[in-house]
Amino acid sequence: MGPKSKTGVYLSKTAVILFTLLFAGLLVGFTTLATLYARSRIDYGNRTHDEELNQESTTKGYILASTITPTVPEIWGSHRLPQTLAPINYQLELWPRLEPDDNDNYLFTGEINITFTCKQETDLIVLHSEKLNNSGVELNVVTDGETDVPQVLDILNSDVYSYMIIQLSKTLKEGSFYVLRIRFSGYMSTGRRLGLFVSHYTEDGQDMTLAVSQLEPTHARSVFPCFDEPAMKATFDIRIVHLFKYVVLSNMAAVGVSEIEDNNGTLWNVTTFKRTPRMSTYIVAFMVCEFDYIESRENGIELRMWARKSAVRSGEVDYALNVTGPILKHLEELLNVSYPLSKIDIVAVPEFFPGAMENWGLLLFMEDALFYNPNIHFSDSKVSICKIIAHELGHQWFGNLVTMNWWNFIWLNEGLSTYIESTIPSEVEPQLYVEDKLVIHDLQRMLLTDSIQMSHSLAVKEKDVETPTQIMGLFDLVTYSKGSSITKMTAKFLTEKVFRKGLMTYLQAFSYMNVDQDDLWKHWQMAANSQSELQLPTSVKRIMDSWTLQPGFPVISLNTSTGTITQEPCALPTENQTSNETCFSFTWYVPIQWMKNGSLQPLKWLDAKMSVFPEMAITSEDDWILLNVDVSGYYRVIYDEQNMERLHHQMMKDPNVIPVNNRAQIIDDAFRLMLAGYVDVEVALSTTKYLSREKDFVVWSKAIEILNSYLDSVISSNMYGLYKRYMLKTFTPIYNYYMDLIDGDLLNVREDDSYLQLSVQKSMEIACKFGHKGCLQHASKLYAQWMKNSTTNMFPFYIREDIYCFGIAAGEEREWEFAWKKLQEQNQIDLIRPLSCTKEPWLLKRYLNHLLDASSVVSERISSILRQILKNIIGEPLVWNFIQENMEIFQ
Repeated sequence: MGPKSKTGVYLSKTAVILFTLLFAGLLVGFTTLATLYARSRIDYGNRTHDEELNQESTTKGYILASTITPTVPEIWGSHRLPQTLAPINYQLELWPRLEPDDNDNYLFTGEINITFTCKQETDLIVLHSEKLNNSGVELNVVTDGETDVPQVLDILNSDVYSYMIIQLSKTLKEGSFYVLRIRFSGYMSTGRRLGLFVSHYTEDGQDMTLAVSQLEPTHARSVFPCFDEPAMKATFDIRIVHLFKYVVLSNMAAVGVSEIEDNNGTLWNVTTFKRTPRMSTYIVAFMVCEFDYIESRENGIELRMWARKSAVRSGEVDYALNVTGPILKHLEELLNVSYPLSKIDIVAVPEFFPGAMENWGLLLFMEDALFYNPNIHFSDSKVSICKIIAHELGHQWFGNLVTMNWWNFIWLNEGLSTYIESTIPSEVEPQLYVEDKLVIHDLQRMLLTDSIQMSHSLAVKEKDVETPTQIMGLFDLVTYSKGSSITKMTAKFLTEKVFRKGLMTYLQAFSYMNVDQDDLWKHWQMAANSQSELQLPTSVKRIMDSWTLQPGFPVISLNTSTGTITQEPCALPTENQTSNETCFSFTWYVPIQWMKNGSLQPLKWLDAKMSVFPEMAITSEDDWILLNVDVSGYYRVIYDEQNMERLHHQMMKDPNVIPVNNRAQIIDDAFRLMLAGYVDVEVALSTTKYLSREKDFVVWSKAIEILNSYLDSVISSNMYGLYKRYMLKTFTPIYNYYMDLIDGDLLNVREDDSYLQLSVQKSMEIACKFGHKGCLQHASKLYAQWMKNSTTNMFPFYIREDIYCFGIAAGEEREWEFAWKKLQEQNQIDLIRPLSCTKEPWLLKRYLNHLLDASSVVSERISSILRQILKNIIGEPLVWNFIQENMEIFQ
C-alpha cells in the first residue's frame, strides 16, 4: 500500500514546511538488540588431587588423547550430536585455581564420570569438549550381569565442532548403561566473560579475585566434557575444591565439606553439593568468591542475596532481597507449580557481561541490575530490579523446569519470561510499578525492529540454527520482546483464565522434560476446549503459527465508510527501495479489540486479507472507531481520513476517553508509517496537535522521543529556530502542569513514586532544553543554592543531573569550574554529563583538554563524554577538531 492522500487535518504552513524538510533529511537507523538449564554413582575415594589429576594412568581401558587418521567429517560431520547415547548423571569435580601461574593463566582441573545409556548400537562416543586437555579416558559398564567392556581405541578432538570423539573396539549395546570417566584441565577465561571465568574487583582497597560460570548457550563444553545440548538432560553431582577463605556456590545446597592436601602440603576444602534434578547443561553453575550475604525465607525456600561485603554492609542489595520472596510467591500462585529446589542464591557479580543468568538455584546478575541506593539511584531503578528478578525467576519454570528441545524455540524461554517480567512486578509493588505504563514503549521499539527486512520469525527452522554463532544470534529483541508481545496478545484473546490454565497444565505435563511450541499450543487448545464462553475462528495452532513462523507483523487498514478492514505485511523501506518491494505475501489471524465512541465492543477476528464488518461502518460526524484497544495486539493501524480526524477531535476535546496506550500508539503508528510511505507528514504531525492537553508521561514522552529524532537533522540548520519554537509551544503546558502539581517544589515527590519522578524530570528537561525562561531560572536558582551549601545533596537524585546541567548552561565560568572541582575532589560522577551542558565553547574545549590528562577522573570516559558534548548545539565542531588533533588516542 502506498502513501495516503491528505486527510483534511490542517496545520500551519510553517509547521508543514518545517516537518517536511525534517522528514526529507531524516536518516533512520535500526539496531536489533539483542545481549540468555544414576543409575549408579562412582566413589571418588580419597586421593592426592594434584597427583590424581595430572598423572597418565595405565589402567586397562584407559587412554590418552592422540592423533588419529580419520577426520571429523568422516566420523561425525555435524554440529548436532548423534542421538545414539543419552546422559543420565554427571559426577563433576572441579578445582579452579584463583592464583595465576607463571604465564598469568588461571588453571582449572577436573574429573567427570558420565553415566549414560545406549539408545542405538554404536562404536563411537561423541560429546562436546572445547579447549580442554584430557589426561585420560576410561569406560566401564554398569548394567547388571554385563562384564564385556569395549576398549577405547583412540580419541579425536575437533576444534571446528568442539567435539571429543572416542572410538571403541566394538559397539555399545542398546539398552545398556555405561560410565565414562574423563580427567581434564583447562584455563579460565580472563577476557571474555563466558564459560568459567575470573573477575577482579576492589574491596576496601584490596584487589580481589573470583571465579564464576556462564554456560548459556554453548559454553558448558569449555568447562567440562558433556553432551552440551538442551534436550540431553541429566542430574549433576558437583564437588568444588577451593581454599578455606572462599565461599563456593552451585545450583544446589551444600551437603558436606571435607579436606584434602595437595603435593605442596596445602590444605584445601572440598565442598559437595546435593544432586540436582534433571536439567540441561547450560544452567549448571558454580561460583568461588569471598562475598557476604543477607537472607530470608519464602514458603520454606531459603533466599540469599550475595554481593561484595562492602555492598552488603551498605544495604545495596536489601531492596532486591525484599522483593524476591513476594515475586517468587506470586509466580507459584500464578503457575500453580511449586518451585522445586530448597534454595535460591542470587549473586551480584562485578563485570558480569550477560547482565543476568537464570541458572537453577544460582541466579547471577551484574551489580547495577541489583543494587539500589536512594542517594544515587532513581526510584525507577526499583522497577528495573523487580523486572529483572521476575524475569530470571520466571526462567525457573520457563527454561529450567520445562526446556525447549532446541534453540530454534528459545522464545519459549525468553519470550514467556519477558512476559512474566512485565506483569508480576505490578503485583509485588503496585505503588511503584503500574502495569503497561512503560511496557507500551517496549512494544513500539519491537515493532520498529520487526519492520526491517533482516528481522527473523519468532520460531525459526531447526536446520537454520546449528552453530554456536547461529544460536547466539537468536538472543535478540525479536526473541525477548516480540515473544513477550505475542504472549500478551494471546493472554488477551484467550482470556486470562484460559491462558493461565493452559500454562499450568503445560508446566505440569512437561516438568523436567523438553518441548516444542506445538506442546504449548496443545495445552492452550485443551484449556479453550474445556469451556464454552470463548469462541476462536480456528485452532490455537493455526492462530499462533501465523504469528511465530513468519517474520514481521500486519498493518491493519480500516475504512469506516464501509466497515472494510484489510491487512498486509510491510517493512520500512531500506535505501533504494520502495515500500511495495518490502511486502510479504503473508496473512495473520488478527484479534481485533475495538471500541466505538469510547464503548468497548465484542472481539472480532480478521482471518483473511480483507473482511467487512458492517458494525464498523459509521455515518454520523460524531462517531469514531478505535482498533487495537490498549494495544494488546501486535500490529499497526491506519485509519481513513474521516475517522482519523474524528479521533484527533476527540483527543483535543477530552483525550482521556481514548486509552492512554492508544494515544501513544496513534502518534507512534503515524510517524513510523509515514517513514514507510503509508501516510503524509501532515497526518503524522497532526497527531501531536493536542499534546498541550496531554498529561500522561507514556504519551508525551513518546512524542518527545519521536520529535527529538529529528533534532540531528536541523540542529545546525536555519530550521532549528522553528523546531525549537514548535517544541517549546507544544510542551510548555506539560511542564507547567507538573510544576503546579508539586507546587514548584522538587522535593514534593515521594521516593517510591517513580512515575511522577519520571514525569517531572522529563518535563523539566525538555522545557529547559528548549529555552523555557521559568525553567532555566528555577534551575539557576537551585544551582546557586547548591554552590553556597554543597556539603548537602539538597536535590533528590531523580532531578539532580538536570539541575546541574541547566545551572551550568545558564551560568558562566564560575558555575562550570565549581562543578569541575567537585568532580575532581569527590569523584561525583553525576557531574560528568552536566559539564558538557555549558554554552561557552571555550569551556567545552577546556573539558576536552581534561580528557588528555591521565590523572583526571574523566580520562577513562572519553567516548561517553564526547557523545555528551556532541548533543550540545555548539559541540560538534569542537569534538571534530579534538578528534583530528588527537587521532593517536583513538587508534
